[in-house]
Amino acid sequence: MKFKLLATSLAVSLALTGCAMQKNEITQTAKQEQIKKADDRVFSQDYLIKELDNGLRVMVVKTDYPDVVSLQIPVSVGSRNEVEAGKTGFAHFFEHMVFKGSKKFPQDEYTAIFKNAGVDNRAYTTNDYTNYHLNFSKQHLDKVLEIEADIFQNLTYTEEQFRTEALTVKGEYLKNNASPIRKLLSAVRAEAFEKHTYKHTTMGFFEDIEAMPDQMAYGKEFFDKFYKPEYVSLVIVGDVDPKATMAMVKKHWGGWEKGDYVADIKAEPKQQAPKYLHEQNKALPGHWLLVSYKGAPWEPAKKDRAALDLISQLYFSNNSDLYQELVVDKQIASQMFTYNPETKDPGLLHVFVKVENEEDLAKARDAINRTYAKARTELVDAQKLSDLKSNLKYSFINGLDSSQAIASTLASYMHFERDPEVINQLYKSADSITAEDIKAVANKYFVDNTRTTVTMSALEKAPGFEQEASLSEVVAKLEQAPEAPAFKVLDKTNSSVLVDVNFLFNTGAAAEG
Repeated sequence: MKFKLLATSLAVSLALTGCAMQKNEITQTAKQEQIKKADDRVFSQDYLIKELDNGLRVMVVKTDYPDVVSLQIPVSVGSRNEVEAGKTGFAHFFEHMVFKGSKKFPQDEYTAIFKNAGVDNRAYTTNDYTNYHLNFSKQHLDKVLEIEADIFQNLTYTEEQFRTEALTVKGEYLKNNASPIRKLLSAVRAEAFEKHTYKHTTMGFFEDIEAMPDQMAYGKEFFDKFYKPEYVSLVIVGDVDPKATMAMVKKHWGGWEKGDYVADIKAEPKQQAPKYLHEQNKALPGHWLLVSYKGAPWEPAKKDRAALDLISQLYFSNNSDLYQELVVDKQIASQMFTYNPETKDPGLLHVFVKVENEEDLAKARDAINRTYAKARTELVDAQKLSDLKSNLKYSFINGLDSSQAIASTLASYMHFERDPEVINQLYKSADSITAEDIKAVANKYFVDNTRTTVTMSALEKAPGFEQEASLSEVVAKLEQAPEAPAFKVLDKTNSSVLVDVNFLFNTGAAAEG
């Protein structure tokens, strides 16, 4: 579930799994009937959606926000689709190259047109999709659709431009890799995955980026495989007439020839043991810990994905007991946050902690371990769970407060099955989750053999990590001896009307460490 309380762009994964939707328009009348059957829909705007004969999926949402239009073009290609050895990073590379333009609209010319029209034109790449997003006044819609259609169908660049952009990407990699969080994510993915393409990040492996300048022939092959209409969706949201907008799309995009390529993405074998890696970074202040578990695939009609995100918020967010313990009360950690990107295939669920003292790394790891053990052994308070679900649901709804916000949200979900109803499926699944479901999902996913831990600091090795910590042992101890209640009535035999109360505190000299 895309919980916008997380400090991420929340860009998520995709795949061309197809959609049960027929190649005909789903009218607003049909959507009204669906709304009547499901009053709890989080995405309830009327929309027009159509799949063209060439496989292009087009969605138009008319809003009441005057004049402004947001065009989002999610393309179902990300680092997940880079299946050839030595050829990683090309999805992100072509996010850059598409801005080079076409023979009809070279970069300088179309950039000038966009500048004069006030068009905001940007893009980003994720694990599973690349998204191009443009915002502009409605009077420019036809021209923007014409320019983008021509570039997508007739991208043109020279060898010099290709080589130059490859070096630019290398520079971006080096700049981004200065971030300890990015370095940790690269390290944990390379360690956690054996076969699946999630092993490398969106940027790709550095050795592949270094080889890019000489890969122009492969670059053309990559672009021709994935920049085809069956991999592309157009999401158009704003002050538009849906039918007239659909006619514009057909005019400019309808002649695009369909492709037939499907990437052979290898399934990740079941992890057989917990993994640990220490990354030495001599220039790094402080010490970082990253604990990651394998997560769930994109199946919005099932409870797993939504439950995992609820667990993340309940146990590891800024409102959690663990955050209060590590960051606020004991001040062991200066930073702690969770990051659970939605991915088409099972990805990783992360908890990051930064500590200032090296001996606190193991303390933080053990505290995270105890917290996962709690999730596996206790039943979370039902009211707390209900309040969290309501808060997240209405935060999502309230976030749909502009044409751009609606369009960007749709783009980040459309790439999964190219059907916006997956949003409502996901939140419907979340609504049905009980405390028992939280416990069951925690026991399914948070086990020792699905965990990969990374530490990073200037030290050659992290103290206290010589032996892998056992989650199963902590769970067993909690099950055998659950936490004692805050107080106990020690004596019920006295018949006196007087009451003698004794308080027992579980602390003493032994706790003075």
